[in-house]
Amino acid sequence: MGIFGGKKETSNESRILVITSDHLNRDYEPLGTVIVTSAKVTNDFNFIVDLIGEKAKEQGADAVICFRYNLNGALHTGYGTAVKFK
Repeated sequence: MGIFGGKKETSNESRILVITSDHLNRDYEPLGTVIVTSAKVTNDFNFIVDLIGEKAKEQGADAVICFRYNLNGALHTGYGTAVKFK
């Protein structure tokens, strides 16, 4: 989009798979639990999905499984299991 297009250009290259299920069609090795919290005032939880993906990627993960999300007042919490594909 151009300068006045109204949409922010983003790159999805850094995103990893974040799912609520633990059923994948691939073998994987669990790396550990990943937890992120934010007090950002919004009703859009997609930023938590991005945050947990970034944190898991820093740990060498290819995906986050069993993702769960909680909103308590203004505190957003997301957690799941970081996994590395075999």
